[in-house]
Amino acid sequence: MSNFSTKQLKGILVLWIILSLSSALGIRPLTGPIFGPPERTTGLSYVVVIIMENKNYEDIIGNSVSAPYINRLVHDYSLATNYSDVSFNFSLPNYLGLIAGSTYSRWSACNVPPYACSNWTGVKNQTLIDRLNQAGLSWKAYMDSMPLDCYPYDSGLYAARHNPFVYLDSVLNDTSNCERVVPSGNGASALISDLGATATASNFMWLTPNLCEDMHDCPTASGDTYLSTVIPEILNSNIFTTQNAALFVTWDEGWGSNSSHVPAIWAGPAIRNNYTSTISHNHYSLLKTLEAVWHLPALTPNDASASAMTEFFKGPETRFAYSPSQPRTNQTITFWATTTGGASPFFYTWNFGDGETATGVSPTHDYETSGSYKVTVTVVDTLNNTGLTSGTLDLLESSAVLPHNGAGLTLPAWLLGTIPLSIIATSAIITFIAGISLVRRPNQNVRWKKRRLSRVKCRS
Repeated sequence: MSNFSTKQLKGILVLWIILSLSSALGIRPLTGPIFGPPERTTGLSYVVVIIMENKNYEDIIGNSVSAPYINRLVHDYSLATNYSDVSFNFSLPNYLGLIAGSTYSRWSACNVPPYACSNWTGVKNQTLIDRLNQAGLSWKAYMDSMPLDCYPYDSGLYAARHNPFVYLDSVLNDTSNCERVVPSGNGASALISDLGATATASNFMWLTPNLCEDMHDCPTASGDTYLSTVIPEILNSNIFTTQNAALFVTWDEGWGSNSSHVPAIWAGPAIRNNYTSTISHNHYSLLKTLEAVWHLPALTPNDASASAMTEFFKGPETRFAYSPSQPRTNQTITFWATTTGGASPFFYTWNFGDGETATGVSPTHDYETSGSYKVTVTVVDTLNNTGLTSGTLDLLESSAVLPHNGAGLTLPAWLLGTIPLSIIATSAIITFIAGISLVRRPNQNVRWKKRRLSRVKCRS
């Protein structure tokens, strides 16, 4: 005890009393949730889009011989079974529809590089990249086998018509935008590298494989092999393992009598597992989805009226806590919810089990009658996805001393309760510290007297 000063002992004593009484009375601080991380302030942070070529839905889905990897991906994540292209006029109109909200059919059926298309005029209307720039969101497009940044001509296995960005005025006439349309590297190495950190990854990333890897000039199996090497790298990247990210894979158009029906697949940590949707969607739905997630205004009536693919995203998960931990009748009880996943902002609805309801993340409520109540909180995110959780709250009469199924406690039982035992323990500590102080003081007096007698003898 000699290592502690009187002030230190007093501090320890006060802290002990506060902690003991707080625990005994069931008081919990309301500085934050009892459990769970704080709410996320953003929904979907990163989206990667891969566009393949010229396959009908039935060519891919269910074709485990030629597309085994794609079908495993579908099983693990999400599939749109009723998704279609937006034009019968070859590739270019569909690519433009995906980022511009319009097929520009007056000239896009030429299906050749921009400067070789006789009726082409650079797209001056706002497109997805303009919306992203205005919202402060980053973007980048990766083109397989493209020889130079923003290259507007065909070259080997690179087809300019599969690069809709080089048909836009805002790219061709703006160096900063043009520098964001880059060669993808072998095996999409540039994209994979950028996905290694938040400092290099863009919010929106687009990948166009070359004419063989996208299944245009080569068999379905070639494209499946390409995706089987690239997609695992994407899903295992730093961005996809630490951030709320999603991958979207679709085909530009079908062919033959069923040319409009094409596969569309969602994957990644933000996406529901083993999920299938029969809702009708098309290429404009991708724009609508990004507009919903990132709160962007619509580009054209086409994407404005399209169906957003928000059913594919995981909904929010919520839990709740309350204080005090041993609530009683006619006592104000504070509830609060903790939510993970989903896309903020969130809307909360509470049902307290006694016929009363409330809204908000942290409402208060009091009950008039003791008993057990089922408390339910429902959270709806900005994408209209829902999470729900319930729990039982056991309520005591305000006259009850301690929870005991609502029954009164006898004096001996009360003495063995948490509050009396805490008081007894605290009193014992006070008595012990006081006793030590009293023992030390006489000992100090004796030593002082001995030293004084010793000095007197020496003088004599």
